[in-house]
Amino acid sequence: MLKKIIISVLLIICTSLLVVGDKYYKEKQTVKDENAKLYELAFDSFWELETGITVGVKYVSINTKTFKGISDEDKKRLFAYIEEKYKLTVLDMSFAELRAAGYIIEPAKDGFYHKFVNGILIEGEKYNSYSSDSVSFEGKVYRRTLGEIGFHFEAVRKNKKWQLKECYRTWMS
Repeated sequence: MLKKIIISVLLIICTSLLVVGDKYYKEKQTVKDENAKLYELAFDSFWELETGITVGVKYVSINTKTFKGISDEDKKRLFAYIEEKYKLTVLDMSFAELRAAGYIIEPAKDGFYHKFVNGILIEGEKYNSYSSDSVSFEGKVYRRTLGEIGFHFEAVRKNKKWQLKECYRTWMS
């Protein structure tokens, strides 16, 4: 009889642990999904803001080393999202890496990199805030034939979803 009680208690404990573990996993996965959604929102906001610099773009390089909290899983989701929605090839390279890979041709006589025609490079520059409920950062977009622009992006999380607070151009060269 005591053996049956112990087995029953152990089954209840194991079942409870599975339920709690499953809930923890789902919450952790939701946080990961929300982080990927944050950067999808940032990309969409930028893309809508700067239609002139994005004309004719065939690839976009997002230097993810310059963005906070972006995991390998977030990158996969973000890149798949951009490829599907915008029909672009997505790279994860810095300016130096793009040049080494042949996307950017050495400078012309005037010193400018003119052969960056088919792509843009997006980098994060400075985070003003980064928390689970609010993110604000400055970034830049490089497309040498049209120049560079700086942008400000800010989002807040309400009802467990990221929402755009503001996105605007801060400078242009």
